[in-house]
Amino acid sequence: MKKLIAVAVATLFAGAAFAQTGSESKVSADDLKQNQAGMLNNQTLDLGNAKGGGKSNVQAKGITQNQAGMLNNQSASIGNAKDKGSESKVTVGEIKQNQAGMLNNQKLSIGDASSGGKSKVTMGNVTQNQAGMLNNQELKVGAAANGGKSDVKLKNVSQNQAGMLNNQKANVGNAE
Repeated sequence: MKKLIAVAVATLFAGAAFAQTGSESKVSADDLKQNQAGMLNNQTLDLGNAKGGGKSNVQAKGITQNQAGMLNNQSASIGNAKDKGSESKVTVGEIKQNQAGMLNNQKLSIGDASSGGKSKVTMGNVTQNQAGMLNNQELKVGAAANGGKSDVKLKNVSQNQAGMLNNQKANVGNAE
């Protein structure tokens, strides 16, 4: 189990890109995987984020987050640009989020742009799966707020839930 956690942590940092204050980052990553089993776990992936005037260019494929248990949280933020002058360009293959159990939360944000930032995201298939009860699932693609601009090209989106008393939400192409 320790090896699995070490691989997940190493994978998280290998795929993360954070640019700030005129900085630039370029990331190329394949098969990013995070896995957890048990309860009260948190799993986060930030990929291709730019803020404070930074620029980020990310190419990734095969992103997967898995959790089994209860009271778990899972989130991924991809291609976010915040603040004037910030830009992110992200090309992603397939993204999957899976959870089994109860009282779990799952969130995925792709191509968010706010406060004058710009994001350009091109991606393949996005899948969110949950099994159990009292679970929440949320997907945001191309959210633009406070003068932000986003350009998202997306192929297939799939949200699946099995169980009872679950919530599911998808927002695509929102401008606020």
